[in-house]
Amino acid sequence: MSITPAAFRSPRAAAVLGMLMLAGCASPGDAPSAGRAPLLALSPAALGCSAAVQQRLTVQPPGRPQQQLEALLEVDAQAVRLAFFVMGQGMGTMVWDGQQWDKQLSRHWPAQLAPEQVLSDLQLAFWPAQAVQQAFQAPWSVEASSTGRRLMRDGREHVRVQFVGTSAVEIIYPQGPFSLRVESPGGSNLCAPAQEPA
Repeated sequence: MSITPAAFRSPRAAAVLGMLMLAGCASPGDAPSAGRAPLLALSPAALGCSAAVQQRLTVQPPGRPQQQLEALLEVDAQAVRLAFFVMGQGMGTMVWDGQQWDKQLSRHWPAQLAPEQVLSDLQLAFWPAQAVQQAFQAPWSVEASSTGRRLMRDGREHVRVQFVGTSAVEIIYPQGPFSLRVESPGGSNLCAPAQEPA
């Protein structure tokens, strides 16, 4: 799998993505002092392995139908690469090299969905717990267990990550208007060896 820029021109797909991500996403200008959690921006190498997976992202707003999109995630020591698709239409690519972003997004990409937030959520869920914990400073902290992780501020939970079986992770924002489910072959461990087909 190799992520490369594609043509991003489907208004219908853009509408779905806009509905999917409209609620609860942090904007690039949001600051921790405004009540937002600081965003993770760990180096690609901090994952500790190379990975290439296809993921399904499901957003569940309370009282509304869930929305889905597909993501391709590649990580190596040099970069984190993400590509997003809705109904088969490319919606954007993002590359993080540990220092700066290279973003190629559809003109329909919702402004409420910051690439920095996407990276932060994925790193909170999938990067090694020790690397995640070391990235936060008081009053922020991360509690990690075999069943998930919790991002805390002064004893108050801001983000909860739950490992669901072996193939899914749920990212829940107790004070936010949605939850995010990420399904991928490796579940919560992107560095797990790929299983050989039977």
